[in-house]
Amino acid sequence: MKNLSPDNFLLHKQNSNAKAIITSSINYTFAELREKVFQRASILRAQNITSGNSVGILERNDLDFVISVFALWQLSAVPVSINTKLNASDIEEQLALSDCDSIIVSEEFSELVKNKKRNLISSNAVKAELHTEYKAEVNLSDPAVIIFTSGSTNKSKGIVLSFGSLYNSALNSNQLLRYTHSDRWLASLPFYHIGGFSTITRSLVFGIPLVIPDSLSTEHLVDSMNKFHPTFISLVSAQLKKIVDERITPNPEVKNCLIGGGFSDIKLIKEANELGWPVNLVYGSTETSSFVTALLKDEILIKPNSVGRAVPTNKIKIVDNDRNELKPFEIGEVAVQTNALMKGYLNPEETSLVVRDGFYHTGDIGYLDEDGYLFLEGRKNYLISSGGENVNPVEIENVLLKHPDISEAAVFPIKDEKWGEIIAAAVVLKKSAPDLSFEDIRLFLQENLAAFKIPKKFFFEEQLPKTELGKVQKEKLIDRYRLTSL
Repeated sequence: MKNLSPDNFLLHKQNSNAKAIITSSINYTFAELREKVFQRASILRAQNITSGNSVGILERNDLDFVISVFALWQLSAVPVSINTKLNASDIEEQLALSDCDSIIVSEEFSELVKNKKRNLISSNAVKAELHTEYKAEVNLSDPAVIIFTSGSTNKSKGIVLSFGSLYNSALNSNQLLRYTHSDRWLASLPFYHIGGFSTITRSLVFGIPLVIPDSLSTEHLVDSMNKFHPTFISLVSAQLKKIVDERITPNPEVKNCLIGGGFSDIKLIKEANELGWPVNLVYGSTETSSFVTALLKDEILIKPNSVGRAVPTNKIKIVDNDRNELKPFEIGEVAVQTNALMKGYLNPEETSLVVRDGFYHTGDIGYLDEDGYLFLEGRKNYLISSGGENVNPVEIENVLLKHPDISEAAVFPIKDEKWGEIIAAAVVLKKSAPDLSFEDIRLFLQENLAAFKIPKKFFFEEQLPKTELGKVQKEKLIDRYRLTSL
């Protein structure tokens, strides 16, 4: 494809008459989208948003989110994508960590922003005097977006992706997807996660339409597929499971359905293929600006349970605790080298812990076979990916231990056919504690955690399995309960 340029992030190079955004109610060309973005940028400028400002975005998965991001880029400001499922305290933590004095928020989420000192900018703010001259070019090293993910501690980790990270990720994706001007991306994942945000940037870089459904419900996804005929779709296994269970077939134009976001059942993939879904498994992270490996549809039967080989120009190696490279079939930590690597975490010290000698050390455990296919065995820090949401077990454990009747708690993932993984918790009650039910614990957690962080399974234990040094052996808990959801 022609006209590929980092300046596409500023809507400078695309064909003005080409379709840019398609929804159930609007159909914008790139020229029309550019006009809407300049209008939003004028509003933000009137709100004193200037170069270098970090600005939160708390909006639905809709056109307004996309326009807000593009408008902030026109002002050289940095969008901070906020998960709309979080509670008020989680949101405040992320706004504080990313130094956001202002946040663009739709009315339905305004009550979640508790700090009244912050400048709340409504998505429906009145128009300001229109400026038409904005940023002329993109510096690839400049920060483009901050996306939060759960870390190995109780704190959220803000990941700064540069324009170079996003641009190179889009170019790398073309090694697998081979874009043409007739392609269309379906925005089938949340924009506040890298999987969803990447659909925006890929569409922008390659000048192809982004199809935005009315919601991320299966009904609305299918409706958009039937009406607008996307060629590329990204899903997590929970979405695919529902599609397969309902025996939904893809629209004939779909060329590639990417499945990521955690454990995927090979049986589910086979059933999806039988229904006509051209499934490709992918593996990556926010730190790598989306996927770095891919397992093609034709390879799934040959290499079941693999997440594929490194997509050019990425490189994968397996290392031991001393960061020495291991041989095929030796299990260790997965390390990734990519030109789409993050600019870094908000906390530079955290960056230096995981980026060494040009490789990002993922915390995932696995091995490479003799053909270079990657197989994952688990996560070093037991970060749980459930239905596409990353959850930090330490955070949940800390809340459980605040309950007056719980003396010990361990939170861990269990593989699940619907969700990929579900959150499970094993608890030890204090000897003096009265009878405590699972529902009592669940109600307690609801007061302190977002709904998607509450475990779906609870287990009472007399004592937790531990090493001689007193460390909880979560591997034993996972093995003990691994068949409870399958």
